Amino acid sequence: MSVAIVMPYFNEKDLLVKSVEAIYNQTYTDWHLYLIDDGSGAYHRAYDILSPQACRDKVTLVYKPNGGVSTARNTALALINQAPVMSYIAFCDSDDVWDKNYLEEQVKALENTDLVYSRVRHRFIDGSIAVPYGISDFVEYPGMVELKRGNFIFISGVVLKRSCLSVGYFDQELNSIEDWDYWIRVARANYRIAKNPNACFSYTVKTNGNGSKSNKEVYEKLHEKYKY
Repeated sequence: MSVAIVMPYFNEKDLLVKSVEAIYNQTYTDWHLYLIDDGSGAYHRAYDILSPQACRDKVTLVYKPNGGVSTARNTALALINQAPVMSYIAFCDSDDVWDKNYLEEQVKALENTDLVYSRVRHRFIDGSIAVPYGISDFVEYPGMVELKRGNFIFISGVVLKRSCLSVGYFDQELNSIEDWDYWIRVARANYRIAKNPNACFSYTVKTNGNGSKSNKEVYEKLHEKYKY
């Protein structure tokens, strides 16, 4: 089964190289990477960092004006919808790194479910161990009630069947926790979700924070969408 990989990128060239190298080193090789450069500045643009020759057959690289991570992912999803050969969709942020057998194990797990998410380890940029804070963890997927209470699914650990796109794209009105919103929509549509203990990736923890900051307003908007 072919896997379409969605990767948004912005201005972190060293981390991008590590992330893309990990994808090229996968034991599962039937994949195509949709790398969306969300308006990176001079000397940071993905096209200048990655070899055009190496990317020719395995990577679709798009440069767009900066609009946020959801617009970047949605750009990739729109392209994937025009490529019917892709059966599965994987998400990988450009600062995270998959284990070598990650895709192989995730594709195996999708034989029995619709969306599968992996284990996660936390690492600082230098590779040292980081301790997660305030994030729930469960041996297996605990269900919709727990998912509504908090987001325990890391987007770089998710692979889903193409059919899950029936719930639409990412909500561009949310400047953070847009992935949490998406998993809730998948669950509400009665797609099956499972945790895969046989796959793992490294989540890069940054001392100055990761991505956009959540705030009271964005949480209120999410809770309004999904009242109990």
